[in-house]
Amino acid sequence: MMKACLKLKRKPKEDETWFTKNGGLLLEELIAFCNGKSNPIRNFSAKKLRKATNNYDPRQIFLWDCDFKFYKGSLEDRLISVKVYRDFGPFAAQENVLECIIKDIAVGSQMSVHKNVLKLLGCCLETKHPILVYEFVGDKILSNCIDPRERAMLVNSQPLPWKCRLRIAMGIANAIAYLHNAFSRPVVHRDIKSPTIILDKENVARLIDFSLSISIPEGQLHAEGSVRGRMSLIDPEYPSTGHVNQKTDVFSFGRFLLELLGPPIGFLAIGWAESVDVQNRLIEIVDPALLKERIDAEQFLAFARLGLSCLCEKGEDRPEMIDVAKQLRRIYQSVSPL
Repeated sequence: MMKACLKLKRKPKEDETWFTKNGGLLLEELIAFCNGKSNPIRNFSAKKLRKATNNYDPRQIFLWDCDFKFYKGSLEDRLISVKVYRDFGPFAAQENVLECIIKDIAVGSQMSVHKNVLKLLGCCLETKHPILVYEFVGDKILSNCIDPRERAMLVNSQPLPWKCRLRIAMGIANAIAYLHNAFSRPVVHRDIKSPTIILDKENVARLIDFSLSISIPEGQLHAEGSVRGRMSLIDPEYPSTGHVNQKTDVFSFGRFLLELLGPPIGFLAIGWAESVDVQNRLIEIVDPALLKERIDAEQFLAFARLGLSCLCEKGEDRPEMIDVAKQLRRIYQSVSPL
């Protein structure tokens, strides 16, 4: 009797299915974003990342955003940061979560050459939502360092000196200016904020998220799309027009600058933009730790006025990010050494 020699088709494992789907989407995004000329992206297995984070032990979490968590891990005798997205958040639908993660990987891999961006080592494509793997530079979150209320809850937390804050502002401005100008099409970040900026041991600021980034189509002055990002940071022209351009980031960066002076100012910034009495009101909200440094008031004023110029209601009245970076450098160079 002849035995059947047909082989049953092996059913793909779930991790292989996700790998194929996610890998295809990532390849499409890389081709669209950088014409197929991208930096190499290493693939990490889900098994290795579970081991590296002690099965995602909650005690390893050092940053918890509404969209993702960062775990400290160890892999191949080096410390790593592992970014795991949640299944829910401010995204409109589940498919948008994957879209944002793929964008984060594609843009983050190209921005890793910048010293003010956390270096992306690779990703895991074997899971429903890809997991990102970065270098580990520390667990110091900028928002915890500049908000006196947050500092009060941390052990041995010291306020950041004025020149250090200027260097942070200058670094992030340079990174955003690079995002706007270094690629074939300008890229808008759309979500500049202190809770997702990490400081290394030298207090060099590192951007860690590009999930809401969007490229401006060739030959266009803006991109179109549904409103994304945190409402408190959004350019007032964005919700009414649905248009996104580089000046959208300038607005968010203006609020970020003012937050470096003292957190409450971020909520008052719009009202301040119409105030001519900036000098007298400035003393009310500057972080008390900065006032103790006896800094030249003109430096505070120049910094605050630059932040307010970024908050002009009309985008055409705001400066370009590259000019903001240049002005910050001038203020920084006017400060005495630490």
